[in-house]
Amino acid sequence: MNVVLALARAELKLLLRNKTVAVSSLLMPILVGLWVGFTLPDDAPPQAWAITLCLQLLMVLGFTVYFAVTAALASRREDLYLKRLRSGEASDVVILAGLLTPVVLLGVLQSALMLVISISMGAPIPDPLPLLAALVLGMALCLAAGVATSGRTSSSEQAQITTLPMFLALMGGVLVAVVGPMWLPLPGGGIGGLIHHAVTGEGDALSSAASLLVWIVLFSLLARSWFRWEPR
Repeated sequence: MNVVLALARAELKLLLRNKTVAVSSLLMPILVGLWVGFTLPDDAPPQAWAITLCLQLLMVLGFTVYFAVTAALASRREDLYLKRLRSGEASDVVILAGLLTPVVLLGVLQSALMLVISISMGAPIPDPLPLLAALVLGMALCLAAGVATSGRTSSSEQAQITTLPMFLALMGGVLVAVVGPMWLPLPGGGIGGLIHHAVTGEGDALSSAASLLVWIVLFSLLARSWFRWEPR
């Protein structure tokens, strides 16, 4: 645990020093989340707030977790930082846990901030269980996808390109709250379905969670296959 915390502190400092990652993962989700919230009228129905909360959480997971993990791991690999860490006594699991802990904490804090802001602006208080499931499973999905994508990314700058397809697929989860469950097969579909159920009580939470679990398993297998500790 001490090694994980030490690595997490060091990784947080490195993340904040990278202006591209810092702006994309910290500032962008908050600005977009605030803008989306302020565009709703005071008498907005629960369906509108479900779309808003879905977009806010997907922005946090997409930028703060998925993009940050991809860019950070790619950058650390190319700088041979991962290779140096692996030459010590810490296991691979401990190293990855330490490197991923900061983005998990930032993602949780930003998600809580978005929820508090939305409720203060008139959003109905969502059902905590499906909302928590959306956050936990969505976090696991974006972590696994970020580790997998980093194996196909040469630098933090290239991450802006390699993360785009998955980012768009995540944002497609909003369509579940807008159109219906036909979009559940998208990576972000399960997140959208769980949030929609948490706010409105409509939809099948189990189907949404199952969709997320399938994607988590898939990206975990891809991460195991694609992730590299050293530059080629």
